[in-house]
Amino acid sequence: MEKTKINMWQYFVLILLFEFGTAIVVSLGVAAKKDAWIAILLGLIGGLILYSVYVSLFHRHSGLPLTGYLREILGKHVGWLVGLIYLLLFIYGAARDLRDAGDLLVTAVYDQTPLFVVNFIMFIVIAYVLYKGVLVLVRTGEIFFLILIFLGIMGNGLVWISGLVDIKNLLPILENGWKPIWTEAFPQTLAFPFGEMICFTMLLPYLQKPQKAMKIGLFAMVLGGLVLSYTITLEISVLGYNLVSRNAFPLLQTISIVKIADFLQRFDAIAILTFIICDFFKIAMFYYASVLAVADLFKIKEQNKLVLPIGVVILFSSMTIASNFTEHMNEGIRLVPFYLLFPLQTVIPLLLLGISWIRQYWGPASNNS
Repeated sequence: MEKTKINMWQYFVLILLFEFGTAIVVSLGVAAKKDAWIAILLGLIGGLILYSVYVSLFHRHSGLPLTGYLREILGKHVGWLVGLIYLLLFIYGAARDLRDAGDLLVTAVYDQTPLFVVNFIMFIVIAYVLYKGVLVLVRTGEIFFLILIFLGIMGNGLVWISGLVDIKNLLPILENGWKPIWTEAFPQTLAFPFGEMICFTMLLPYLQKPQKAMKIGLFAMVLGGLVLSYTITLEISVLGYNLVSRNAFPLLQTISIVKIADFLQRFDAIAILTFIICDFFKIAMFYYASVLAVADLFKIKEQNKLVLPIGVVILFSSMTIASNFTEHMNEGIRLVPFYLLFPLQTVIPLLLLGISWIRQYWGPASNNS
């Protein structure tokens, strides 16, 4: 394990960048129609509960990462196998987000460039940062977080000044009742992006003040969730629900139609740069969690030697998880949240916490005392 420790500001920044990730540009919660913003907030509440479970498990088991306390709770062999499953989840998460980055850039900017080339360039940059260590990653995050704030203020200002916002596009609230909202919130917006915080269970041992992980993490998630809810609200108020639901990247469409004084227009670069920054750090966090998981499971001390081989697996996985963009999106909406993310992000952590409680209060040690 690296000796470098992450301070709480850096941890806060990493969480926000991770939460925005691809969620900032896609049509998050759109199955709830005009009430997508409510579905995101409900998913956020569920995500806060899950994060509390993750941090509680971390504190209850001597500051071990996820792959460590799995073996402590489930036993050496079963815990190792479950840890291997989580390793595959982290690799899949990184590959999926890398594919998202490639698809958007190829669709919006580099339409004559092969997808593999775009993914390869992104992979090389992230691999280099991770090879230099977690401290380089978090310090890079601090710099780009300030850039992201600037881009966010500029983009929002342009949209509002252009006069495109029409609040009537959001009305009536609860037009279709609560059912579509609950259906979209659980497990869709719960699993993505809030449940994906499970990869931070591998980073918790690196914190300078792990006792503050709960408070800082919850605050960052709340802030990130509010921004995501606001973003989809702004997109629907500008484009209308029908156009947002048909657009894979509504933020890009929203910015692209901004026109001020008949000569200031085509601000697509703001949305694209925002996405690249956020998705870079989301890929990096899943990537780094994969490196830490392999190092812990296979007892490898020199983590930097794992960066390249794991990165190659992520790169080629990003090219093979789907044959085209439509298949990739359908897989992420209809299959992954229900059959992969929900069990690993919600069911297993809750079971682990239950087993941990039972052992504490009714285990042999408790009886002997």
